Amino acid sequence: MAKELLSIEHLSASYGEKDVLTDISLSVKAGQIICIVGESGSGKSTLLKAVHGMDRVRVTGGSIRAFGSPVSAMTDEQRRSLLGGEIGLIPQNPAGSFNPIRPFEAQLRETMQSHGRQFDPAETARAFEAVGLADARGLLRLRPYELSGGMNQRVAIAAAMLLKPRLLLCDEVTSALDVTTAGKVIRELEQMNRELGTAILMVTHHLGIARRMAEKIGIMKDGRMIELEDADWILNAPVQEYTRQLLRDVPKLAGRERSGEESAGGLDDR
Repeated sequence: MAKELLSIEHLSASYGEKDVLTDISLSVKAGQIICIVGESGSGKSTLLKAVHGMDRVRVTGGSIRAFGSPVSAMTDEQRRSLLGGEIGLIPQNPAGSFNPIRPFEAQLRETMQSHGRQFDPAETARAFEAVGLADARGLLRLRPYELSGGMNQRVAIAAAMLLKPRLLLCDEVTSALDVTTAGKVIRELEQMNRELGTAILMVTHHLGIARRMAEKIGIMKDGRMIELEDADWILNAPVQEYTRQLLRDVPKLAGRERSGEESAGGLDDR
């Protein structure tokens, strides 16, 4: 039986006085891919931030356990060791991932060393190439402010892949990418899962990505998990009307992206 890496039980969380997450429960096991789907404002990104302790998200109820230990009881040192090494994060907005005025190479070297890993230029170049970035040597000399948001997003994805975490949290990782690059990133995540056994908890508004990747799919609405079942069940026999509406919208989205599907590998192909 696969080991449980992350356990969230009856979680409620807020940014201030009002809860934005209410009574969320889910678990992620080794090698598992779970996609959480919902519209903007549904709370799905806040869920990842609560796990990672980002953006002043305050847990107001329930619990989060990572690798068997309660996250709330961890020291700052234990949390730093866990996050990045065992649990990786690819944020939706890469601006907070890097110091904007320091070269990427210096930052990646420090990140790898802080988790007991060696910086390998050849391995880094392969990771950059996997997410559609050519000339890794030249890019490593640049600073984040010199690149577009989409380029920074790709560097952040490559950095997370280099650490080879056992659990990877992905927050709308394809939202800033063109269809071709998004397809490359999805295939690379699938390869990490297949070859390294990396578990993935991904939030997305794109049900087509969940259809392709996920073993289980959760549907969030207004800060609640309204459905969480095996992917086949969600895709073929959803209980909630909201889920059925999301499914009806998938062909429209797929149609808009059809021109790029061959190069992208088909985001909606399971």
